[in-house]
Amino acid sequence: MRFSHYLIGAAALSALAGCATYDPIVPVSGTNGRYNHDIEVVEDTEVLELQAYSGQHGIPQYRQGDVRYFLSEYARRGRRHGPLVVSVPQGSPHASSYEASVNQMLNLAAEYNIRDIERSDYNSNGSPEAPMVLAFTAYRAIAPDCPSLATLNLAATSSNDPHPAFGCSMRANLAAMVSDPADLLGARRSDPADTLRRIEVLDLYRAGQSTATERSDSESGAVSTAVE
Repeated sequence: MRFSHYLIGAAALSALAGCATYDPIVPVSGTNGRYNHDIEVVEDTEVLELQAYSGQHGIPQYRQGDVRYFLSEYARRGRRHGPLVVSVPQGSPHASSYEASVNQMLNLAAEYNIRDIERSDYNSNGSPEAPMVLAFTAYRAIAPDCPSLATLNLAATSSNDPHPAFGCSMRANLAAMVSDPADLLGARRSDPADTLRRIEVLDLYRAGQSTATERSDSESGAVSTAVE
């Protein structure tokens, strides 16, 4: 008798399960502020023009600050994206001054550890006004245009959707803070592997020796006993 009760109960559960219906889960649209408020990333060419004058030798003192700032910006924003290009006007009556300026600029670039420099001269057609040009490629982030919260009805929650400005301030702050906007376009490439170090480690491994880096006498460490 008890067994028949079990069968009846199991049949009832099966019937209920067969009658039960579930509506598909519909994701709420517009809840991800990362996609609703895109940060636009544009490629720029940063340019600095240096004009030479009669009797001038090298970069004028009052322009050296501009050159240093430009080099620091290249080291910070442009080093990953190509060389620093130096364009010197050929046929200029100030050719000797420009050559001195190039040498001086190379010395300043060495202070910022800048080695990737390309020279690309151009024809000045003898014009004394043709400048020496420094240029590099960089990227710029354009923040989304966030609507003012004063223009939104934050009490309208019947649809359970976020308001149109949701996440916009976060994206605008990210656009303002990111060091290199090119990072928003994708991950950086990995640096090439140290082949010599890899060979050395493999040789030690094959010889059955430790591959760990040896610690110097100045390095020490101990496990704290403050918390047990």
